[in-house]
This record gives sequence, structure tokens and C-alpha cells, in this order.
Amino acid sequence: MKNLLYLLLLIFFSCSSDGNLILVKNSGSAQGSFYHIQYLSNDGVNYKFQIDSIFREIDSSLSIYKEYSIISKLNNGQNLKTDLFFNEVFLAAEKVYLESKGNFDCSVSPLVDAWGFYQDKLGDSIIIDSAKFYNILPFIGFDKIKLIDDSLILPQGMKLDFNAIAQGYTVDVIAEFLQAKGDSNYLIEVGGEILVKGENADGNLWRVGVDKPSENIDEDERFQFILDLKNRALATSGNYRKFYEEDGVKYSHTINPFTGYPAQNRLLSVTVIHESCMLADAYATAFMVMGVKKSKQFLKTHPEIEIYLTYTNKDGEWNTFISSGFKKRIVN
Repeated sequence: MKNLLYLLLLIFFSCSSDGNLILVKNSGSAQGSFYHIQYLSNDGVNYKFQIDSIFREIDSSLSIYKEYSIISKLNNGQNLKTDLFFNEVFLAAEKVYLESKGNFDCSVSPLVDAWGFYQDKLGDSIIIDSAKFYNILPFIGFDKIKLIDDSLILPQGMKLDFNAIAQGYTVDVIAEFLQAKGDSNYLIEVGGEILVKGENADGNLWRVGVDKPSENIDEDERFQFILDLKNRALATSGNYRKFYEEDGVKYSHTINPFTGYPAQNRLLSVTVIHESCMLADAYATAFMVMGVKKSKQFLKTHPEIEIYLTYTNKDGEWNTFISSGFKKRIVN
């Protein structure tokens, strides 16, 4: 489950000074979270009905929480064809799986389930059963799953979970819809994943704030940073709001596919900027598993990615690493 890490800075005007371009705002609940979308529309045409339809269509393909979805039926052993949504997300997940050398793995669903992270509310305690997790490991590994045209080959006992990439993909799909309608100035946020294009109604860059990686929100000093975005997507992953705690040890919801246990490293949160929200979403999760050192190394061969890492040193003090491109965007 993704954490809601953002509060959009609602400083935009309701109407532009540019002809018939009018700012339209849509919001609602979707994909287990909330969405907030703003776009400058010709004559103020409102696309909320069509946007809500997009959410329903994507859920019908990718939501593991909908029994009727394609992914749920495939996970339950049914033999059926995949659709365009499923195929695009599968191929993107495969790309990041290979690039991250398996640290991003959408086949970890059996482990997420075993740890209880699919529950609406986490219990007060868990039983750490190493044998149980070890016995699940043979059923983990995205490279064991194949997509041939519109047919998925899913070995028995394996399951897929696209939660770490699907919200970012949804943002991209809605952006494509708005572009097709001739709208090129918008901000789309779904469950904390963001994509912006063009300018806001005041003719300025879209401005967003990202929360500090804390369990509790301080409304007076909640932002880790505030930045201006232009034609880019932004996604954040963190381990500080959804976790178990047992004997003083926190077990986060981000699973390491090699150990079967939640990722154990010094990272508190990762924010990624990329042109694709789907890929930003996936990379953020991959980096949470990889940790600080491997994430920095990854950047050397992927200059298209900008990141902001928040982590603790050996004394438990907060440190940050900010890539040069990311640093230039920060305004506060």
C-alpha cells in the first residue's frame, strides 16, 4: 500500500486570463486512496465522469482488491486473456525488475499476504515465522512469469501484485486522456503520485510539497521540501506509516524479495522525479529495497532519474542525499 505523502499547495486561481481556458478541479476516492486533479480546460469542460470511468477500467484490470479484475482472476488460476492496461504495466514492471536486478519484484504478493500487509488494519503484534517465509521464497521471482501476446504464464503458487506501480500508471493514463482532449496544462495526483504539465492558472509552474517522513504529521512544519515541477512526474515511497512493531523492531510493508522479510536499511523515504509517473512509482519502491548505497550507484547509469533520499546515520540522525537535478527544483 502506498503512503499518502503529499499535500497539494492549493494556491491556484479558479480562472485563467487566457481566453476561454478555465481551471477545473476534480477530486474523489479511488484505488484505496484519493485523487486530486486540476486542468485548464477550454470553456471549462469538466471531465470528471470520464476520469472516474478510467479509474473503474483500470481497477477492472489491475486491482487485486476486486474479485472481478483480470489480475485477481489470473491469480486465482483462471485462464483468460490480458488487456492493454495489464500488458503495459507488466512490461514496465519487467523493465524495472531487470534494471534493479530483482529488487523491484511484483511477484512478492504471497509474502505481502503472509506478513499481513493486505489487511485494512495491522494487528498489534505478529509472529515472526522464518520457516514460513523461507518456504514461500521458491514462489517469488518475476522472471518466472511470462507474458506472450495477451496470455500470461503464471506458475502454480505464484501471484502478481501491481500496487507498487499501478497508481503511477493511472496518473499517466489520465494525462494521456487530457492531452487527447487538447488540455496541456494540468496537475494529476493519485494516492500521492503526481504528474504535471504546462502551467497553473496563474501562468506559473505547478508547486507541490512533500511531507517529512514522520509517523505523525505536524501541520505547521509538515513539508520536507517544496518544489516547482515542469512536465515531470513525482512519486514517493516510505516505510514510516505502515509497519508492524515487535520487540522494538519495525517491520515495514516494503518486502525484500530475496530474504522474504521487510527491507531492512537506513532509508526512511525516497522521492523520484521522472517523465513517467509509472516508472517513478516503480523506481521509488525499488530504491527502498536497494538502500542508500545501491540507489546512488543506480543513478550513475540512469541520469534521467532525479532522487531525494532521506535516511538515518549510525547514530539515528536524519541525513539526506539530493541529486543535482532535483536540488535545482527545490524552492523551500
